[in-house]
Amino acid sequence: MRALAAICCLTFSASAAVYNEIRFESLVRLSPQSATEIAEIQTGRDVSAEQIDAAIKKFFALEYFTDIAADEPEKGVLRFTFKEKPAISKIDFKGVSDTEKDDRLMPVFGIKQGEIYDLRRIDAAKKRLIALAQAEGYYDTFVEVDAKIEGSKAELEVTYAKGSKIEIQRSDFHGANSYGKSEIERRLANRESQFMSWFPGRSDGVLRLNELGYDAGRLKDFYLSKGHLDVVVSEPFLTADMDSYYAALEYDIEEGEPYFVDKISITIADRDDISLDEMIEDLRLQSMRRFDITKMRADIDAIFETAAQDGYAFARVTPDLRKDKDNLKVSIDYQVTYGKKVKIRDVIISGNSRTIDRVIRRELYLAPGDLYNLKDIRDAKNALGRLGYFESVRIEERRVNEEEMDLVVVVKETNTGSIMLGGGYSSYEGVIVNAAISDRNLFGSGYSYEFAVDTSKLTRRFELSLTNPRVMDSPYSLSFSLYKTHYEATTYIRDTKGGSVTLGRRLGRNWRAGLTSAYSLNYNEYLNPSQFYVNGETAKLSLTPFVNYDSTDDYYLPREGATFSQSLEFAGFGADEEYTRSSTSLGVYKGFEEYLEYDLILRYRARFQIVQANIDDVKTYPIGSRLFLGGTRSVRGYQSGTIAPYQYNSDGTIAKDGDTPLYIGGKRAFNNSAELSIPLIPESNMRLTTFFDYGAIGVDDLSMARKSWGWALEWISPMGPLQFIFAYPIAKKEEDITSRFEFTLGQRF
Repeated sequence: MRALAAICCLTFSASAAVYNEIRFESLVRLSPQSATEIAEIQTGRDVSAEQIDAAIKKFFALEYFTDIAADEPEKGVLRFTFKEKPAISKIDFKGVSDTEKDDRLMPVFGIKQGEIYDLRRIDAAKKRLIALAQAEGYYDTFVEVDAKIEGSKAELEVTYAKGSKIEIQRSDFHGANSYGKSEIERRLANRESQFMSWFPGRSDGVLRLNELGYDAGRLKDFYLSKGHLDVVVSEPFLTADMDSYYAALEYDIEEGEPYFVDKISITIADRDDISLDEMIEDLRLQSMRRFDITKMRADIDAIFETAAQDGYAFARVTPDLRKDKDNLKVSIDYQVTYGKKVKIRDVIISGNSRTIDRVIRRELYLAPGDLYNLKDIRDAKNALGRLGYFESVRIEERRVNEEEMDLVVVVKETNTGSIMLGGGYSSYEGVIVNAAISDRNLFGSGYSYEFAVDTSKLTRRFELSLTNPRVMDSPYSLSFSLYKTHYEATTYIRDTKGGSVTLGRRLGRNWRAGLTSAYSLNYNEYLNPSQFYVNGETAKLSLTPFVNYDSTDDYYLPREGATFSQSLEFAGFGADEEYTRSSTSLGVYKGFEEYLEYDLILRYRARFQIVQANIDDVKTYPIGSRLFLGGTRSVRGYQSGTIAPYQYNSDGTIAKDGDTPLYIGGKRAFNNSAELSIPLIPESNMRLTTFFDYGAIGVDDLSMARKSWGWALEWISPMGPLQFIFAYPIAKKEEDITSRFEFTLGQRF
């Protein structure tokens, strides 16, 4: 086509011509002004056939057109006529759901409505879809794109038919004598199919061709982590039967003998004023121990971090291994090159289509002109993760020159706002209906608000709250809340209405302190009045200073870090209720993917509360302010608020209203939970967690104890984090009220 156009140009004249007018016909995507700039042909000047040919080639390079012609319809006029490629007006996928199309296939297909229809891009998109299927273990996948073109519009119909999965039925490691097959295979992406392959943690045996090229390296890494410095691992040899879709996988291994560490040293190549020898005792790899490449890499990172804290962003740590094959020993010299100190030239924010730039920048600890500091970068990444605004956060370092770099903060936003309507069932409360409108990042400003309504046959709750976590981008926060609740227990009815104001301030990167002022009117109506149950209304005015610590790396699903909080609630100040409550909470989170190559998370949470009050005075210390355990926030498997000291009859038996004990509440309470969480369906952000809960409560001691175990399904859904809890009390007492199934929405795991 280009050749024909060029020939057409040459027929104008063998010599240059002068044109008084240049016309561009049938242009849609380009304006005549833009076309004139691209052509670089001016009126009133000599124009050669070569210039016209060059202009046509420039237009073709835009990839907007299928044909371009140039002619001279009348003397002194040069006309370019264009035939544009059609624009894609519609894309349909056959054989897949809308959810799969939008969430998985369209991002990989990479072509959107409104773009130019181009066969080369279509072919590349087909290959990407086939590669996606292969990455998921599907082979012989069929992808076809049919185009219906009418005028300037093209409708695409994509047929996406997954093939079959190839299953690895046998894997052999020839020459592997020192370690068991299961121990070796744990490190590989392609593993032999195991019995009960559907169970989490078991291998399904699916061939992942895109990972096969890396498995030999993983296998070698395994042996290097065991000290086998002379190991030789062949490339994988795969045989597959495409009729049965079964495969066999083989490796040849020469193990060699394991080496032990002899001497360790650190050499600074370009500095005489710095010594890192004091670090040697703290390194993970030590003399007289078996060599482990995993520990050596961790030591390299530790040495680099020490250098990088002082601005040496481009420092290099190179291990020099000197093997003594006769004695099977290896000496390691970490050679450190500092280079020059590096400053931050610019900080670029990317991926935030909704969140305002300054909301992100105020969580960063480095600005243009600052010296590079690796700890500042990692702390900033964790701080952004704790906001709960982003699905992922990445801070990239882009080298500008030897003394400057740019930081690029790449965020992927998550859904922070929701309109939720949900429900559940409790044997105690019956049908539960929850409705809420909330947003943790209102209009991308960092503000959060919530209006929530909960109702069941026993409970009604209305709450409205608004929080500004950084008032005018300062370290101060301010929040307000209004609430009204109605709760019907088996022995009393309680109505509460009130509000609170909280002023907080950041103290460093992880600490926060503040003061909450709250006022409420509470009315209690008891079905069986007694010494501990007297009808009437009480007013409560309280001040609660608090301090919080949070070093976790994510808001909803932390894998690293700890939380701590301490508060002291002082109730009184002329109101009816008078008491002092201390509450201490601790949380520790640890992920093991770095060590196990498996996303296992351990969690531990604990809380201790103690109240100074007169337990016999229901006016100053009414039942609604007393301590109770049970439910999703303390000891699961027991109905919320049913683990507490009882009122006793004169004969020593538990006082009851029917079958329900009469509770007096406690002044001391402790509860803690240990949890183990593993991925169930990673692509859907669904996890399986098992837990053990223990709680103890009493008036002047912790004599009443309960414990439970169970499991939970955790899902970070489009509505927010959901948790479905199945709990089983241990050594249940006759008077206990249990709850085997519960669910939560919006709580961090």
